[in-house]
Amino acid sequence: SWVCHGYSVTSLSWSRDGRKLLTASNDWSVAIWDVLEGSRIERQIYGSPVLCAMFNPRNDKRILVIYLGANPVLLDLEAKLQTEVNFFIKFPEEIDDQSGDVTVGTFDRRGKYIVTGSSKGRIAFYNAQTLELITFVKQNATHQIKNILLTRRGDFLLTNSQDRIIRTYKLDVLLKKHHGTIVEPLQKLLDIINKVSICVSNDGDYICGASTKAHSLYIWERNSGSLIKMLHGTKGETLHDVQWHPTRPIILSIANGLVSVWTQAHVENWSAFAPEFTELEENVKYIEKESEFDLEDEDADEPTPQTSKEEDDEIVDVVTLKPNAVYCSSDEDDDGSMYVTDLTAKQGPLWFLPIAPEIENPEENPASLFTETEEMTSTLDGEPYPGSRKRPATCTASSVMSMRNLTKQRRVK
Repeated sequence: SWVCHGYSVTSLSWSRDGRKLLTASNDWSVAIWDVLEGSRIERQIYGSPVLCAMFNPRNDKRILVIYLGANPVLLDLEAKLQTEVNFFIKFPEEIDDQSGDVTVGTFDRRGKYIVTGSSKGRIAFYNAQTLELITFVKQNATHQIKNILLTRRGDFLLTNSQDRIIRTYKLDVLLKKHHGTIVEPLQKLLDIINKVSICVSNDGDYICGASTKAHSLYIWERNSGSLIKMLHGTKGETLHDVQWHPTRPIILSIANGLVSVWTQAHVENWSAFAPEFTELEENVKYIEKESEFDLEDEDADEPTPQTSKEEDDEIVDVVTLKPNAVYCSSDEDDDGSMYVTDLTAKQGPLWFLPIAPEIENPEENPASLFTETEEMTSTLDGEPYPGSRKRPATCTASSVMSMRNLTKQRRVK
């Protein structure tokens, strides 16, 4: 841990390889940190509090920064250049009371597009390389967009607006719309509670919203739009953010500086794996079935020579590593950078943090060494340690001094 900013941190973003951490703060600055060294790589200061900052998912040299009361900025670390993402350069006729400021922005999961949302319900799409405006659409309500989220699978785009409605769209459909088209969502999740933040499961089938007034989480099914679960935390806490685990059914909620972990209550059901399984409340004498534990089944058919030859000719591949589809998102279909074999390399993905456990009292010896030292001390002083036999004093003065020095050295360690 280290001190990043003088004021509260408003946003965190990891680089794709996990070796860099991007922080944004209310002190009007954005900083990039080396995770292993804990040192600052870069720092930029802006003219107002920074609302959000994030790495490009495929290029950690390009950063999107959104700060209060101004257009977003794309920072290129290699060229040392900041480019403003300005919507009104291409559409100056849209400047009116209904245009609104940009309140939220994000990259798509492959880093090809930049998606921004305004305080008047406008969603704009830009080319992440050239910053050219591709298209923009409008929601059917002119309310502020508080969150924009893209799913890891399925290319769904979700918005959380000030009118208490979570809207679901298909990304490729929005990209084909004409400029200024008013679009209808695929699904509306309407609730009387304002949501401070939203998150989505790894497969995009479930949506979670965090309440603004209490520590309560609401989970909807995306296809049907029905509310399937309500989770309530400690009373009196105010939620700040909620995140879904990338691969597991685990939700993290942040309230009053504390992180709560929400997961399933697992119940063992062995009959799901073995239909003939039955639970026993007491010991039962088992009656062995005929030929159940025989080494060779006498009733089995004799294998034919052709079948035996085919089984012998089958080649089993134990070398090739294949990615598990369960733990991979669809943004990794065209990217092989995450498949590495050397986990200790200084390049590529960071798989773990090499840290040592903290010891509260480092001057104290371990229990075993402490016991051994006490036994040796009590033996030398002529007072046998409880549970040990008193040895005859046959050692010389030099050996006694050397053993005392050894005891002192162990105590110092």
